[in-house]
Amino acid sequence: MIKTNRVKLKLNKAQFDLVREKQIECANCWNDIVAISKEYYLENKKWIAKYDIQKIVKGKYNLHSQTIQAITDKFDANRKTISELRKNGDKKAKYPYKTKKFYVIPLKNSAINTNSKGNLKLTMSKGRYLELDFNIPNIKTAEIVWRNGYYLYYTYETKVDKISEGSNKIGVDLGEIHSIASVTNNGDALVLSNREGRSIKQFRNKMYAYISKRLSRCKKGSRKYKKLLKLKSKIKEKSDNQLRNLYHQTTRKFIDFCVEKEVCEIILGDIRGIEKNTKKKKKLNKKNRQKISQMEYGRIKDYIKYKAEEQGIEVKLVKENYTSQTCPKCSKKHKPQGRNYICSCGYETHRDIVGAWNILNKKYDFELVDFNIVHRQPINLKVSTN
Repeated sequence: MIKTNRVKLKLNKAQFDLVREKQIECANCWNDIVAISKEYYLENKKWIAKYDIQKIVKGKYNLHSQTIQAITDKFDANRKTISELRKNGDKKAKYPYKTKKFYVIPLKNSAINTNSKGNLKLTMSKGRYLELDFNIPNIKTAEIVWRNGYYLYYTYETKVDKISEGSNKIGVDLGEIHSIASVTNNGDALVLSNREGRSIKQFRNKMYAYISKRLSRCKKGSRKYKKLLKLKSKIKEKSDNQLRNLYHQTTRKFIDFCVEKEVCEIILGDIRGIEKNTKKKKKLNKKNRQKISQMEYGRIKDYIKYKAEEQGIEVKLVKENYTSQTCPKCSKKHKPQGRNYICSCGYETHRDIVGAWNILNKKYDFELVDFNIVHRQPINLKVSTN
């Protein structure tokens, strides 16, 4: 199993200057790849092959040969993703076109070694190395990224021999108010609140609005302008760290619940594209569109997947169309108001659990049972006693 992690780098001045120099060189490589690809497309009305790009840029930059290859791979992957999005109707998706001043430094396995002390030794270019004061066992690939300081993002391999011994299935409805609502085929249900996540995002949005207003009154490039940009960057980093921690704890509590209830398979509702055309079709107001567009669906899905894999639990995706509106008892569609689902047939329960149960039954056909619903906060919230 391949996992990812990150560590903040503590660099001296010489190391900092080396990394910054290679970031600029990587940006030059990226910009040239974008220009070559665009020029070829305009002349031939088709995209240049990845291997032809690699032949053109090979040996032209003061970087490790595998780093140049990795930048080409990233460009090609980006291009394929955008092509797929446009085929699926997203005409706003744009191919890479912006000129970059700095770019991440991707490092493949051949550029990652250890020095005489057993610590990491990263080959930046011929004869130039970044020697760190720690080692990472089983490291596969790495990237040096600037996030208000340099971080080493890396992938590493771990063995997973565990196989779930349970036989139960669980349906999961991901949402904005409750990040995870889940129910097993036995009726055991867990609802994890997203109150803390909403609070973090609300503070971040208010600060962004405040800073944007102040920036509009400043001269671009002035000292005040730079200070406000630095503040915005700090708020972004802090809120992202808080959300990462929150959703790691949220998904950990969910997976622990799955293990406790002897679950062998998770049926996850696929809500990709839920935010599309909400303005055009006047489905939601401005405030709710912002909330939906900032949902952490992809992050939570990825965290659930790898944590489930560690426990030997399978994860399957199903479309969740109308799952929160369909009555589990009489199958009539009814749009609920508030957090309770009340049907004309008399059936009543938590609306998110209705969604989770219907998601579960999109793959299986379980008989309706009584739900035992447990509400939890992912982390212990501080409550004032005054």
